[in-house]
Amino acid sequence: MKQFAVIGLGNFGLNVALKLSDMGMPVLVIDKDPAKIESISGKVAYARVADATDKKSLESAGVAAVNTAVVSLGKQIEPSVMATIILKELGVPEIIVKGTTPEHGKILKLVGASYVVFPDADMAERIAQKIISPNIVEHIPLLPGYSIVELKAPPTFWGKTLLDLNLRRNYGVEVLVIRRGEEVKVIPSAVDKIQEGDTLVILGKNEDLQKLKTEGEQE
Repeated sequence: MKQFAVIGLGNFGLNVALKLSDMGMPVLVIDKDPAKIESISGKVAYARVADATDKKSLESAGVAAVNTAVVSLGKQIEPSVMATIILKELGVPEIIVKGTTPEHGKILKLVGASYVVFPDADMAERIAQKIISPNIVEHIPLLPGYSIVELKAPPTFWGKTLLDLNLRRNYGVEVLVIRRGEEVKVIPSAVDKIQEGDTLVILGKNEDLQKLKTEGEQE
């Protein structure tokens, strides 16, 4: 299963960590403030006190084992740049960094960021997606052109297995999680059946997700 790290527990980092954890994803949270780590330790898989600008500290926290790291270290550029460089050196494949200005974003990409997010602009996109598609519970932009969405299973999906729907072939998307009330099934199998009231967490290209949203309800 894909492993995530969230480095920095400001508002953005905290919300990303909690959202990923709510989706059933294993999350390693890192912050230098012990009080912040203590406050979140029971809500995510792993929480470690570490200095994001110190390579040995990040390495000891286990960040080298993750597939994707999200860096959210405030408005000053230096800590974000240093953390990005260290994560790159540790071999983290995907590094998503919170930026504050376009200039900040350019520097972060030069030193190894896979993708720079600007929360205000991304929030506007998420709100727009909710207005356009009321059946979307949540929309999280990832890499350019890709997103994760929480989709209320449309009636046309009810009673069908993932094999019946074959969303990968028909829409080019991947179902990561099926949520049914308090039950969460991560990486469901092809024989898992969709029921009324289910919420699906789906990863894919934005154009494929949009096709799924519109066509899935019309079949």
